[in-house]
Amino acid sequence: MMTPRSSLWMATLLFFLPLMASAQSSSANFSRKFKNLGFHAGTLTEFYDAVQVDDEGKKEKFAFNPMLGFSTDFELITDWHLIPEINWVLPREAEEGVTQHLIMLRADIGWRLSDWWRLRMGSSIMVNHIRGEGGSRQVRNGNGYSKFYVPAESRTSLNNTLDIGAEGLWDDFGLRLQAYVYSILRSERRQISYTLTFSYYYDLGK
Repeated sequence: MMTPRSSLWMATLLFFLPLMASAQSSSANFSRKFKNLGFHAGTLTEFYDAVQVDDEGKKEKFAFNPMLGFSTDFELITDWHLIPEINWVLPREAEEGVTQHLIMLRADIGWRLSDWWRLRMGSSIMVNHIRGEGGSRQVRNGNGYSKFYVPAESRTSLNNTLDIGAEGLWDDFGLRLQAYVYSILRSERRQISYTLTFSYYYDLGK
């Protein structure tokens, strides 16, 4: 887990690197480097095959957690782009009385292999805010129930992930599958989340 200070420095670098690079070029070159604005809608499955969803021990493999976002493509060299991106997973109830908000500050390097698809690899800072309303609830425990206390406070955590994805492209539209690996160097804590995303890319060259 990253510290808040190092995470904020990384987020700043990822989002302003294209601007710093373009500041040294002409205004005409600036407009050519930024290829598009991307608008995204999709769903997040958090911690694949790790979250129990029923009393029988079934693990969650797909979840519908709506997500919205936007990005831009900044050309590094031909067919290679830096892609800063921010996504917001709409507020959801993590448990009864607990609400979760997730912001994904992201940056990928995209390699366009053809007119139809590209590979993406990068990193994210996951800003996860959890708010509890306090009180307690009954949770099933075998043949009986146990009392579970809901926290009456708000907490924010920051995590860094290694990301890899593939995106199909058709004219101004894209369909992407992307995985996010938590704690990649610690096997006992490693988790994988993924998103399915539909995108519209507005061409800035039009």
